[in-house]
Amino acid sequence: MIVDPHEGRPRRAAPTALLYVGDVPVEASYHGSALLHRLLSDYPHDRLTILETAARSEPRRRLPKVDYVSYPIAKTRWLNTRFHPYAVVWYSEVGTQLAPKILRSVNGFDFEGVLTVAHGFGWLAAASIARRKKVPLHLMVHDDWPRVADVTRSFRKWLDAQFAGVYRQAHSRLCVSPSMSSAYRERYGKPAEVIYPSRAPDCPDFVEPPERLARNDKSFTVVFAGTINSNGYIRALLALQDALKAVGGRLLIFGPLTPDEAKQVGLNSTTSVCGLLSSGDLLVRLREEADALFVPMSFDACDKINMEMAFPSKLADCSALGLPLLIYGPSYCSAVNWAHENPGVAEVVESEDTLHLAIERLAKDPAHRITLGQRALDVGRQYFTHARAQQVFHQFLSV
Repeated sequence: MIVDPHEGRPRRAAPTALLYVGDVPVEASYHGSALLHRLLSDYPHDRLTILETAARSEPRRRLPKVDYVSYPIAKTRWLNTRFHPYAVVWYSEVGTQLAPKILRSVNGFDFEGVLTVAHGFGWLAAASIARRKKVPLHLMVHDDWPRVADVTRSFRKWLDAQFAGVYRQAHSRLCVSPSMSSAYRERYGKPAEVIYPSRAPDCPDFVEPPERLARNDKSFTVVFAGTINSNGYIRALLALQDALKAVGGRLLIFGPLTPDEAKQVGLNSTTSVCGLLSSGDLLVRLREEADALFVPMSFDACDKINMEMAFPSKLADCSALGLPLLIYGPSYCSAVNWAHENPGVAEVVESEDTLHLAIERLAKDPAHRITLGQRALDVGRQYFTHARAQQVFHQFLSV
């Protein structure tokens, strides 16, 4: 704190002048992008510059008045070919060498700290920039990148060594689950603070579940909102589609999936592909139409490490609506562990063979739906409020 000489009372020091460098765009969309947008939503615009090193955020979804700079490290056409694992190797190497060029693109912004997310290639450039300018590096980890990245086997050891060096260099570290923090403490000798996904500052705060959950007078509707990024998630949605047939139910999917893509993976006319909506519009649709919200995690053995460590960001908004949560995943995954730590917060399915039983119970029992919805509201306020995440984030930056 600084004492104001005119008023004789403490006044808060100005926030650190912060440069974000990373492949994850900072925009009001979904997953890591939404998390960053929400965490930085109240940061003073003149103390922040966003430098995106991969996909460029959509201007209408950006933080207002904040300077955005685009400096893509990789060429997308190479990442969308069979040479992808080798392209990742090449662009990771490039990312470690681009600090001088990237620095010239920030228009003289005099930053005092660098924020990044360990994903893609920008985090390597961010670490190099922080070292070059001798300022603190603040590292966020959403996925276990050294093991999630699609790279050649011979390169993975190099990538993990690079990650270990950046992780230890970081002045402060944030990750998305307790299991990730514990694993990184054991693996790299330093823990990370846990920050769960947060809601938007204007997220509605409902007192109770919607009254219509108490009735069985329409087709039972389950919603999945998010991206489909592995075969394990495709199989989960196909299993849900089949389970809904037995109760005459329907599945709605909100996100970037297109109708043609849905058809290609086997989703049929009983499933409605509704497109990507803004966060506010999506919450309205879910509250009005959904009888349950589907939160799948992959049962595939190849996804096990990431399922243990990653945490589904959709739980932040889903738990705000007073709707039953249907968490579908193996016993070791982070979402299932979270549900067991908070009994009654969700209908939990830990076996691929028993999804139909959970659907039948939810479809037939209104009282069960109401109980689950109320518990989701209560627990969600403990974990995912914007204020809670802001407190953790600002402590992270001030360490």
